[in-house]
Amino acid sequence: MTRLVFAVILALLLPAPQMLRAEVPSGCKVIAATGDRFCKYGNRWKLESIRAPDYAVGDAFPVYDQSMLMDLHGYGLPPVDGPWRYYLRAGVIYRVSADTHRVLEVIGRRSRP
Repeated sequence: MTRLVFAVILALLLPAPQMLRAEVPSGCKVIAATGDRFCKYGNRWKLESIRAPDYAVGDAFPVYDQSMLMDLHGYGLPPVDGPWRYYLRAGVIYRVSADTHRVLEVIGRRSRP
């Protein structure tokens, strides 16, 4: 009896054979601006690769080579309330100190709605 109960529990916990097969994408596209790769699985697209941000917290940011992000509302960002600015580089938004030009925070990837 215990073997039967164990077998039933084991059968319920293991995935069905059709679930063991890996899903294969039917096509992939690369976004040239960001380098991100999206692949189609059935009727949905899935982000396959995410490029790491170019700068990390504490890194010197080339503020003179970049433009400040001015349309904060368009990106859903709160207003600037201190000695720092938003910058957009390669699809990643950074919060950068206005005094030291060091990255204070990597906000992440955002696109305009």
